[in-house]
Amino acid sequence: MKTLLWDRLSSPETEALIDALCVNKKGTALTIGGFDGPHLGHRALFDAVLENAEAHRHVPGIVTFFRSPGTLKKGDQYPGDVSTLNLRLGRFAELGFEFAVLIDFSSDFSKIAGGVFFDILVKKVRMRYVAVGPDFRCGHRLDTGMAEISAIAHRDGFRFDSIRQVEIDGLRISSSAVRKAIQAADFALAERYLGHPFLLDFTALVWEANGTSLSVPAGTITQTLPRPGAYPVLLLLSDGNKAAANLRVGPDTVTLHPSVGADLPPTDTVLAVRF
Repeated sequence: MKTLLWDRLSSPETEALIDALCVNKKGTALTIGGFDGPHLGHRALFDAVLENAEAHRHVPGIVTFFRSPGTLKKGDQYPGDVSTLNLRLGRFAELGFEFAVLIDFSSDFSKIAGGVFFDILVKKVRMRYVAVGPDFRCGHRLDTGMAEISAIAHRDGFRFDSIRQVEIDGLRISSSAVRKAIQAADFALAERYLGHPFLLDFTALVWEANGTSLSVPAGTITQTLPRPGAYPVLLLLSDGNKAAANLRVGPDTVTLHPSVGADLPPTDTVLAVRF
C-alpha cells in the first residue's frame, strides 16, 4: 500500500510515484471518505472501485484522512475513532487497494471548493472513476453533492457512481453505529457491522510495565473504548500467533493483564488487541 500526501501531490517525488503506479494502466479508480474503521457499509463502495479497476485497467485507490474529521468538528464530544490510520491502511491493502491519498483535515483544507478538489484528483491523481455514497458532499460549506459531481464528471471525462447504503435488519451501517456498539461492549454487534472483530491498535500506544501487567493512560487512546470493565481479549502477534489476555478499562487507565498461569508476550511482538 503506497501513501500519497494531499499537500505533496505536486511534488516531483509524488508525481514519480503516481507515474510508477499507473504504468500500463489507464488512470486510477477512487472512493472518497473518512472510512473510520472500514465496515460493511463501506463494502459496496470498495467493491465498486475494485471491480471498475479490474474491468478498465485502473489502479484502485482510497482518498481519506489521517484522522476522522469528527475530531475537529465535535472536539471533546467526539467519542474516538473506530480504527487508527495504521489499521485502516492495513485493511485497505488486504481488500486490494494499491494506494491511499491522505488528507490532513485542516481549516485550510476545509476552505477548498468541491470543484477544485475534484479538479486536483483528475489532474494530479489521474482519476478516471469515482464511487461515493448517495449522501456524499464535499467542498467549502459542502458546496458539492451528487448533481455537481455528475456535472464535473461529464465535463472532465471521468465515470461516477453513487452507491446505495448497506443495511442490516433495516439499520443503516455507519461508523456511529459501530462506536455505539463498542461503547456498550457489544463486540458481537460491532463485529457484525465491521465484518471483522474490533481491534485496538497496540502499536499506537506507549505502554508502561507495572509488575506483570501493562498500562496506558486512557486519555492517550484516540480510539473508541468500551465502557469501564474487564474484558477477555486476544493479542495479535507479529508472527501470526495469538495470546490470551485480559484488558481492564478504567476511568483513567487501561491495563492489560496476563491470563492465569501465563505471561504477556514481549511488547515488540504485539500488533493489536482483539475483542
